[in-house]
Amino acid sequence: MKAVALISGGLDSLLAVKLVEEQGVEVLPLHMVTSFTGRKDPAFVRDLEGLYGVKVHRVVDLTREFLPLLLDPPHGFGKNMNPCIDCKILFLRKAREIMEEEGASFVITGEVLGQRPMSQRSPILRLIERETGLDGLLLRPLSARLLPPTIPEREEWVDRERLEAIQGRGRKRQLELAKKYGWEEIPSPAGGCLLTDPAFSKRLKDLLDHLPSGELPSLRDMDLLQVGRHFRLSPGVKLVVGRKEGENAVIQSLATSRDLLLMPRGFSGPTGLLVGDEPQGELRMAASLLARYCKGSGPFTFLYRGRNAGEIEVSPLPPEEVDKWLII
Repeated sequence: MKAVALISGGLDSLLAVKLVEEQGVEVLPLHMVTSFTGRKDPAFVRDLEGLYGVKVHRVVDLTREFLPLLLDPPHGFGKNMNPCIDCKILFLRKAREIMEEEGASFVITGEVLGQRPMSQRSPILRLIERETGLDGLLLRPLSARLLPPTIPEREEWVDRERLEAIQGRGRKRQLELAKKYGWEEIPSPAGGCLLTDPAFSKRLKDLLDHLPSGELPSLRDMDLLQVGRHFRLSPGVKLVVGRKEGENAVIQSLATSRDLLLMPRGFSGPTGLLVGDEPQGELRMAASLLARYCKGSGPFTFLYRGRNAGEIEVSPLPPEEVDKWLII
């Protein structure tokens, strides 16, 4: 008997895998990622196996499939810009596809009844099952005994009495199980979705509001949202300013020939990236904003390159002017 499991790397999803594995079921863990949640780095995958004995079967990037949900999620947004119900449906539809490809019989998640107010209430759990085509085939081992029996339980592929009846946001029982499995390092609760972050959501909303109607953001757009300070200089042009050396390097790596990349000439300071349809027209304003984050009173000279190249000397924008353009 085989099952596929969604694992975030948090304690709940790892425990769900173990509860089913110890009943003799072969579990294939799937780690779903987007630009906003999940981790693709090999060290993360190695740690799950080395620390918890959970070997990731596949890392699945669903960013492209996820982006349309940002424009009009059928079930609305949760906290800030997070379409949490539709995100879960997307992940589970992909899990069902992989279940069928692998010849597995059901899907496992680490959801706990009542732990999250929008996506983990009983009516929503049922809705998600129906909309993913997993009605009866979606097992939630941590809360199974509080929910209607699933096909794996009714068919005795797993013993319902050996599953859990956890409810709410407390972690006492989860910690007891972790101790039982000998886990010395307890993984943090899963989460960390950027779309629940107010600052990131504000940047994302600004981006979506200034895209042509119906156009989706690019993957590069998503990467840029995660670094620097963001300034809206006009409806079609935005400036991203690095806050530290590492962000300067990321901004440089994300620059394209359609942008204008600004870098300090002959002194240490922030890197800026002008993106949009006609960034040249906002060059002086962008350089003056950039100069505000340099040490000293100026004037400062910046090199720029991209659609064209050159240098520009500016004085810093007065502090009271900066907030007029700042997104966050």
